[in-house]
Amino acid sequence: MPVVIRVKYRMMPGKREELLKFVQENVDKTRQEEGNIEYSHFPSMENDQDMFVFEMWETIEAVNAHIKAPHYLEFARKRKPMMESYDYKTFDASIIRQGDHIATW
Repeated sequence: MPVVIRVKYRMMPGKREELLKFVQENVDKTRQEEGNIEYSHFPSMENDQDMFVFEMWETIEAVNAHIKAPHYLEFARKRKPMMESYDYKTFDASIIRQGDHIATW
């Protein structure tokens, strides 16, 4: 079953630039992992503390492998002392459909 994960975390004030120096390496390596469909980090346009992460994986097993990957563990180790909060939600993505038309809803 495909999985979508939405993450929002808040950095301590003034830490965004420090985070951005090493976040891309994690993104690049995660995108190469088996089972990864999409993985992106987005800085908030509203403030300099919030980050949004969108992830899509082929299976929950791929997610579980990701959170044990050496590059992710190193990223998490560097990021942890800079964070104020972390929130995520996991969704069943098996009902996602693709289309080539503009949604009418």
